[in-house]
Amino acid sequence: MKTLRVLLVDVSNVTLDTTVDMLEYPLGLVYVGTALREAFGEKVNVRIESFEHKTGAVAGLETILAEYRPEVLGLRSLTMGREPLHRIASLAKSEHGISYVIAGGPHASDNPQDVLDNHAFDGAVVGEGERTARDLIGRILEGGSLRRIPGLAVRQNGRAYLHTHRPPIEDLDELPVPDYSLVDFLGINRGHVDFSFRRDTPHANLFTSRGCPYRCLYCHQVFGKRMRVHSPERIMQEIRILHDKYGVRSFQIIDDIFNLDRERAMQFYDLVVREGLDLTFSFPNGLRGDRVDPEMIDAMWAAGVRYISYAVETGSPRIQKLIRKNLKLEHIQETIALSTAKGIVTRGFFMIGFPKETEEEAFMTVEF
Repeated sequence: MKTLRVLLVDVSNVTLDTTVDMLEYPLGLVYVGTALREAFGEKVNVRIESFEHKTGAVAGLETILAEYRPEVLGLRSLTMGREPLHRIASLAKSEHGISYVIAGGPHASDNPQDVLDNHAFDGAVVGEGERTARDLIGRILEGGSLRRIPGLAVRQNGRAYLHTHRPPIEDLDELPVPDYSLVDFLGINRGHVDFSFRRDTPHANLFTSRGCPYRCLYCHQVFGKRMRVHSPERIMQEIRILHDKYGVRSFQIIDDIFNLDRERAMQFYDLVVREGLDLTFSFPNGLRGDRVDPEMIDAMWAAGVRYISYAVETGSPRIQKLIRKNLKLEHIQETIALSTAKGIVTRGFFMIGFPKETEEEAFMTVEF
């Protein structure tokens, strides 16, 4: 039986040659690869790589393409990685003769036309990739056409054509637990914890929910405007695997808004305490600060939360309304004070230069 070789690559772009390797393992692609393994077993051979676009990096990726010889190449990127995304696709098709080159991730979802303007691409996955990738690989194994696959945009008369959008996955617990044997996740990040900047500390990322109901004007809509979640028990199952099999004790929860559902968040903290594993958690993407209260801070500390980013954005009440963030500034000030008093290291996200923002309002943010 012939095995289909599938290579999934996370493409990132940097503007500076960093002295510290900031690559993180691509958890989204691990979800996709796990879905493919579950669906097709030994019919597919899945390999996952992270690629950081800087001096000398393309040569390393070319070596992988030449040695692994994938028949399907999936490239995931943000829009800031658009340039290397296109460059890699063109190189893969023209120099390595890869049969199927597919784009996915935020840029492909936001702008499938830009992707398909490059004839090196055979399709662009719009939205969540697990089920679309499963259907796509199924078609390839059957020798069928890539047309009319929900969630996959293809080229038609020079335009990106999406037959139908794929509905979001409502119950995330239906997805299999990520198969971490697909990626050298401890090797890729070299033990570097991105948020806490502690070297040589093995860590893992947890993505426990998708979607956010808030309407902040500057934010993405990749996962939609409804929150969909893994249950606390399912999160703990993944933590147990990472702890017992890989020795991981430090976890970054990379959700957009983990604490939207207060009851779920509190159940998770309580479950961690009852497991008694002595774990450390950080929230590098941010918690909604005006949804945090003293009881929640106590629960977070007891569960091992030691680092939190609070996304404040602006110290101007008028700009808060303008950008539809509508954060209660007095509440977030109290939250920061209570967090730091407890011993939790906090940092803030801020932006200056919104349209119509005055100099006085910019300095309100600085003062905050």
